[in-house]
Amino acid sequence: MQHVPPQKLTLADVLAGKDKKAQAQQELRDLYGTPVVGIGVNMPGNSRYNYKTVQLLQHAVALMRQYLQDAGAVILEERFYHWATGPIAILAVEGQAELFKRLAVTIEESADYGRLLDIDVFDEAGLQIDRSTLGLAMRHCLICESKAVDCMRSHTHTPDDVIAAAQKLLIGFQADSALQIPQVVEKIGTTALTAMLMEAACTPAPGLVDRDNSGAHHDMDFFTFQQSSAALAPAMFRCAMAGWEHQGKPEDLLPILRRIGEQAEKNMFAVTQGVNTQKGLLFLLGILAAATARILKVTRQKPLAESIVEEAARISSGLVSRELANLKLTKDRKLTAGERLFLAHGATGIRGEIEAGLPTVIFKGLPCFRESINAGLSLNDALVHALIGIMSQTQDTTILHRHGPDTLDAVKQDSAAILDAGGMMSEKGRRMVFELDGHYSSIGISPGGSADLIAATYFLHRIDELFNQ
Repeated sequence: MQHVPPQKLTLADVLAGKDKKAQAQQELRDLYGTPVVGIGVNMPGNSRYNYKTVQLLQHAVALMRQYLQDAGAVILEERFYHWATGPIAILAVEGQAELFKRLAVTIEESADYGRLLDIDVFDEAGLQIDRSTLGLAMRHCLICESKAVDCMRSHTHTPDDVIAAAQKLLIGFQADSALQIPQVVEKIGTTALTAMLMEAACTPAPGLVDRDNSGAHHDMDFFTFQQSSAALAPAMFRCAMAGWEHQGKPEDLLPILRRIGEQAEKNMFAVTQGVNTQKGLLFLLGILAAATARILKVTRQKPLAESIVEEAARISSGLVSRELANLKLTKDRKLTAGERLFLAHGATGIRGEIEAGLPTVIFKGLPCFRESINAGLSLNDALVHALIGIMSQTQDTTILHRHGPDTLDAVKQDSAAILDAGGMMSEKGRRMVFELDGHYSSIGISPGGSADLIAATYFLHRIDELFNQ
């Protein structure tokens, strides 16, 4: 940012600044013969050029670029001016000046701090397109809801009050832009974190860590999962933001998500003292968070959950063939548990599940969860019921790795029998779930893969609730 020393601005300085702005606009108009958009910060007082006002200007220009791009307009040139009277940006744009003014008004009205923005639009002949030309309401005062022009003419507010109000609006902008993420992305990240917490909280979860016991695990408990989830939370927001901002092919997003996941994994291991609590879930929810952001940014035709898992499949397209199918050619490298399972049993694990569009979640987890919610079960019991449904279907690689295919088949049969008895919607089924928890905990069976999918089930259900209302 160019340094402009603070100075006491005179009326002559302000008028000279307006003249320089008009001259710069005229230069671009003469050069290109197109409409011109001028963006400035309407900051009263002497401190008009500083880091805060430049930051606000850059934010407004970024919004205008995106709006113009979405409208099919072409920006031919951008110029930035760093003057004591305030930072200025001027854009030469091909297209309709009236449309550009409507976009400008949208930006000015998008948040309270938009009152500080001054976006002027001139057509190719130099005629200013103002709000009255388009039949739009006049701008509000910085302090009250009256028309700004009326308050100025009648001197309704003192200069000090106007300056204080402007500073408050500027502080509001800084607070809102502290994370630089849209509200939609914030909701996605929060929902992903909630899904992590729900996975560990639902009780009884046969063989898994829950609120009552550690299941088949001796190196972790319920509080380990709370710490782990907190450590992974920033990654969920970053993955959602990565999906929101990504402009290329869906599959080109995966390396970005993996880079985010690598750091998050280190954070997880740091708080769990090296215990793998949610590594698979980090991979799964990270992709789902990114896929959700991409879907919510565009118009969707299918039910939301179905659209999200299809986008997740596109993001992970070719994952199994790239990372598992060629393993027999791998030499001089220690294989992961998932890679060994693929070679031994052809199990593709969470990679295959995501690339296939999470069929276990879509066709078993979500129906079981929604059925039990509609039947009046509590959130906890609905989660447990859906977990049993998932266990009856999925190729749980955690079980396959630790115990083999025969035990996996037995787990599926046990779970199917509970569902046949009514699951958490019947007294008999509930009793069977509690008994299965004790049995699996004692013999060391932990359906960890199913636990990841119940988190995905809750995530998709909650996203549906939030964004289909």
